[in-house]
Parts: sequence; C-alpha cells; structure tokens
Amino acid sequence: MNRKSPIKNKTLSFAEDLIENLPIGMMLLDKNGKILRMNEKQEEASQIGREKIIGKTFSEAFPRTLEQGLKRHYAKLLKDGTPFDLIIDRYIPQYYSKIITYRARGSAFSSRRYFILLHEHAVELGQEKRLVEKRTKELQESKKFLESLIDSSPNIVISTDLSDEVLIFNQTAEKIFGYVEEEVIKRKIDYLLKDIPLPIKRDWGNSPGLQDVICVKKDQTTFPASLRISDIKNTRGKSIAKLYLLSDLTEKKQMEERLLLSEKLALYSELMGGIAHQLNNPLIGVVNFSEMLLKEMEDEGPKRELAETISKAGNECLRIITTVLSCIKDPYLTFSKTDVNKVLENALCSLEEQFGEKLGKVSIRTSFDQRVLSILGDDIQLKQCFLNIMTNAVQAMQSGGNLKIRTEQNESEKQIKITISDDGIGIPKEFLNKIFLPFFSLKKSPDRHGLGLSFAYQIVKNHGGYINIKSEIGAGTTFTVVLPTS
Repeated sequence: MNRKSPIKNKTLSFAEDLIENLPIGMMLLDKNGKILRMNEKQEEASQIGREKIIGKTFSEAFPRTLEQGLKRHYAKLLKDGTPFDLIIDRYIPQYYSKIITYRARGSAFSSRRYFILLHEHAVELGQEKRLVEKRTKELQESKKFLESLIDSSPNIVISTDLSDEVLIFNQTAEKIFGYVEEEVIKRKIDYLLKDIPLPIKRDWGNSPGLQDVICVKKDQTTFPASLRISDIKNTRGKSIAKLYLLSDLTEKKQMEERLLLSEKLALYSELMGGIAHQLNNPLIGVVNFSEMLLKEMEDEGPKRELAETISKAGNECLRIITTVLSCIKDPYLTFSKTDVNKVLENALCSLEEQFGEKLGKVSIRTSFDQRVLSILGDDIQLKQCFLNIMTNAVQAMQSGGNLKIRTEQNESEKQIKITISDDGIGIPKEFLNKIFLPFFSLKKSPDRHGLGLSFAYQIVKNHGGYINIKSEIGAGTTFTVVLPTS
C-alpha cells in the first residue's frame, strides 16, 4: 500500500498555497503549451474562470495576447526554453475591452517538460510612466537643440531673470565679450552695458525698435551695439524673464566713418583741385620772376634776401600744389604689377635718408609675409603713402621707441594687411576721426602742412583699400592698411 509521507504532503501543500497566493498571475504549461495550472491572481487578471482555461493550450486560450507581440517569444520558449521578459503598452486583454499595460515573463524548468508564465497588468500606469520618459527625452533633445540654436546665432543672445541676473550667455557673447558663461551666470547684466542703470528701462521691453548702446568687454574695452529687449512670458502671459539680442556694430560704424571721411575728402579734393588750378599759373609767374630778379641782383645786394624769400616761398607753394594735383588726377593710369613688400623696403630706405642720424633712436622691426601676392597699383604712390605714415610714427617718438612694420596675406579674403605701429605719444581720441582730413596736424610747424595722412588715405582709397587707426595716449598708434590682391 503506497502512502505519501507527511513531509512530502506538507511540501506539496505549501507549494500549492504559495502558487495560489502569488501577487502576480501565474500559469503552468506542459511541453506542448497546455495550461496545467492557473492561480487566483491570473484568474482575476484575465477575468475568466480557470475551469474554462485549464486543459487548453495557451494559443487556444489567449490568441489575442499572442497577436499583440508575444507570439515569437512564446514559440522560442516552447522550442528551446529561451526565457523572455516583455512589456506591451496599450494592450487589450483577451476577455474584456480595456487598454492596459501588460508585462509577460516566461521561463522553462530545468527538465524543459514544464514552463511557467508570469503576467502583470497595470491600467495605463506603465504606459504613463513610459510616456513621461518619452516626453522627458523629447524635452532633453529639444533643450539641446535650442541651446545649439542659440549658440550658433551670429548675434549676442543673453537672457536674464526679472532681477536682471544672467541666465543664458551664448557662445557669440563669450567670443565678443571675452567672458566664459560661468563668469557671468547669476551676475547683474549692468556691467556688460555702459551707462545704463538698473533696472533696465521697462519701456525698452515693449518697444519694437532697436536701441544703440555701448558694451563693455572683459578687458574693459568697449564696442557699439544695437540692443533689442523682449519679455519672455509663460503660458498664462506672465513675464518670467527677459531676452537681450545684441548686434555688434563695430564693423558697421567703421564703414560709416570711412564713408563719411571719403565724402569729406571728396569735397576737400574738389575744392583743393579748383584752388590748385587757379593758383598754379600765378605761382609759376611769381617763381619765374623771382628767379629772374635773383640773376640780375648782386650777391650782396640789399634786397637779395627778400627775393630769395619770395623764390623759396613760391617753390614751396608749387610743391604743395603739385602734390595735391598728382593725388587728385586719375590714379589708374600708372597702375602695374606691384610687390608690396618691396615698396615697404624702398619706403624704409627713404625714411633713413630723410631722418639720418635722428633715426638712430628708433628701433625698426619688420615682419614681411613672403606669401604676399602682387597687386595692381602704383609703386610710387604706395611708397609715398607708407612713407607718410612712417614719418608720422617717427615724429611721435622724438625721444626714441619702436617702429614695427608687418605684412600679412589673407588668402580667404584676397587681401594684404600692412600694419605700421609705434609706441609714441599717441593721438587723443577726439582727433582720431580728423586725422586724415587735409591740413589737419596735431603739431604746427613750418615743415608740416597736414597733408601727409590725407594723401595716404586717398592713395589707399585709389587702390580699392582702406585704412584703420587705433591709438592710445602714451601707448602709441597702429595704422592698418588693407589692400585687395585682385
């Protein structure tokens, strides 16, 4: 008579009780997929009695489940015991219509004669969680895209809170201002804008127009900019921050100044041309007659000194008029292939002849780019242009100093940049916009007519280029001449 041992009976009873009271749905299958056992939680989740399920295969009892993404995983489990763990969002159960989230796990016993399936249902819970994760990822990607868009803007983009503390400082702002983002975040924006007290004028935020402001860089130098301020509002229309869009106007202002100077020079040139033509013939008569008088006078005659003074003054006037007319005439008649480096070397030789021993106090350093291309120009005019600038530099260093001359080829923009700098007394800021005007000179003396830089400017303009000047009192002056190579 076969009797089960009390210990074995207790073990089986415990196992059955454990299966029945599992907090998740469980089904036991044989190797053919027939459902042998189903616990109470599975019955509750499926909403069908176990007596209607047990004895059927899983594919017969739950065909809709297999169609919603479980079929391949279930087949591999029965075939070779491959376990699976699968989550299906928006799952519709077999025996009732309700959208839920469904998690299915399958595993084989070591003998592969039996298989266990575990099922969990969560009404929209898992789906909502994954939806939040998806939205979070999308927001992160949007944030990254927005940051990239702001950083790639050619304009300065700064955002502040309502207390004017900086929240956003894009890469263009970093490049132009010289600060890194960490140095400005949570600091008041007022130190970036000159002479604008906080709080920033509220009416600017409502004005569609642009405001001209002066911005202050990290090194305390300034640059002009146009500023537009906009309010950033939330979905309820409440202002939560401010957006500052700044455009650097440095290049635009320089172009406007060059244009204004060109217009002034055009008027001066026209005026000087007319005057020079009117004075030229009478002056020739004065010079010729004074020379005739000198030939007829005795060397020690009482009035010879007066005649010599007349002759000298007349010749000086003729020289000035000749210089004016030579600059005003059509400059392109004498243009040919010209080596700028060689022109600068010739100008330096003339500078040494002009100043002689006085030049010994000045240290001259040259750095000529050997890649510099030839240009179409007049080497005599250009030599005079560079010589005039060098002369001004030497005269600004009466007690000695350094004269640096450098050439650089900008292949991308097809330009040659010539830099002539000194560490002399410098030019006051209020005179920088007048320095190229005819007859303007900071030091009045008989041998200085104030035409050298004016002619230098005109010559560079005739060659399709432009001149920039930077100067600081006590620190020196730098002239930058830019000439096109084509």
